[in-house]
Amino acid sequence: MKRFLFLALAALMSLSAVCQDINRTDSRGRRQGTWADFYPNGQKRYEGQFKNDKCKGTFHYFDEQGNLQATNEFDKSGEKCLNKTYAPNGRMVATGYYINQKKEGEWKYFDKNSGQLLLSEENKNGKVHGWSKLYNPNNGKLAEETQYVEGQPEGLCHKYSDTGVLQMECHYHQGQLDGPCKTYYPNTALKEEGQYTAGKKSGEWKTYNQDGDLLLTETFE
Repeated sequence: MKRFLFLALAALMSLSAVCQDINRTDSRGRRQGTWADFYPNGQKRYEGQFKNDKCKGTFHYFDEQGNLQATNEFDKSGEKCLNKTYAPNGRMVATGYYINQKKEGEWKYFDKNSGQLLLSEENKNGKVHGWSKLYNPNNGKLAEETQYVEGQPEGLCHKYSDTGVLQMECHYHQGQLDGPCKTYYPNTALKEEGQYTAGKKSGEWKTYNQDGDLLLTETFE
């Protein structure tokens, strides 16, 4: 019994020493050394190093079961980091850079089971800005690519078949279909052409057969 009490007391003293050695600040209130946070069940939420209140090295983040959720690898400035996000099975599902906690540059997203690339996006100041590209989860071929400006579609959009053949070319403005639009047959022949205005078909639309003969002309208000 005495031996058990001694071991328990030693464990508590050791834990207390560890706790006193983390989450420290200096005389100016700046975070220094190892910092960590914990879930109510005692499982570690995150752990990382600070120097003069700036993140240093690699931070690790966990779920309540102890599975690694993400890592942030910081550069010397402590403001830019490479993020890697993981599924519970340990497979990486997303990666890209943060600058001052906002997404920047190219981010890639992967299927949690196969690891297949599903989506790549260009970001600026935390918003999708540039090309957003969707990939076919079955064969990895490009399925759709759309231009974005500050988080919403703006500009060209291309959609492709499972075999990678162009099916549709259209334009966006302020998040809606707006401008000329064309669709194509699997043999790349023009199928339909017309105009969108504020998300709706407008003006004259023409439909052709695969030999290029005009089949139908419709007019939309």
